[in-house]
Amino acid sequence: MTDLFLVDSNVLAYAFDKSSGKHSAAEKVLERLVLDGRGAVSIQNLAEFSRIMAEKVPNRLPFEEVRAMVLELSENFAVLRYDQRAIADALIVCKERRMHFYDALLVSTMQNEGIREIFTEDEKEFKKISWLKVTNPFKA
Repeated sequence: MTDLFLVDSNVLAYAFDKSSGKHSAAEKVLERLVLDGRGAVSIQNLAEFSRIMAEKVPNRLPFEEVRAMVLELSENFAVLRYDQRAIADALIVCKERRMHFYDALLVSTMQNEGIREIFTEDEKEFKKISWLKVTNPFKA
């Protein structure tokens, strides 16, 4: 088990989207994890974050700017990778916990890395995993 904390894609996006009402809270989470050296993101989070920032937020950012953000995140957080076993395990999690595949893939990746806490606003989905501590940084 490690003392790293995974930051979900939604928190990453809010931290960089200054127009969001959740920007300040998300930015504080990232700043704290960078200072503590305890933050982690999955390759999957970086891909989802890229799509959100370049294609989904109201004020979409240029691809070059998003690229710089991805590289910055990669320098400041542990980057978790997954393999074919994590994908296979995610399918079991999907079936047993009735989770969306990509959330289950994050769970599988975290389990393989010994990470037991996630910062996310998607509490409902991740609370299906008994060993996982789910922290929503946007709740008072």
